[in-house]
Amino acid sequence: MRILFVDDEADILELIEIALMTEDDLDLTFAPSGIEAIRRIEEEKFDIIMLDVMMPPPNGMEVLRYARSMADLNGSIIVMCTARTSPEAEQEMRALGANHILHKPFKPLGLASYLRGLV
Repeated sequence: MRILFVDDEADILELIEIALMTEDDLDLTFAPSGIEAIRRIEEEKFDIIMLDVMMPPPNGMEVLRYARSMADLNGSIIVMCTARTSPEAEQEMRALGANHILHKPFKPLGLASYLRGLV
């Protein structure tokens, strides 16, 4: 399963890499910015795209909007990772095309099981 994990915080990317590096069925790609995420999305196919919401522009919502505008990405599962837990925020993310919302903080050691449950 090919996964793109997007977050602008290097320590979170490192933590996710450590938590998932022994999972042979998960092929991880990391992007430290929305710009890098868009570049990767244009060049590669991912089964799951995990987007941090709060990043410098383009933020996760903007990347989500862009990804859903691409016809060949409509089969990708997009998970928004956020501390924004209000019903309004979740409704906005789903309206833009998010399939799932993972609230921060989440347990990195449980992430592999969570990802496998999405497909």
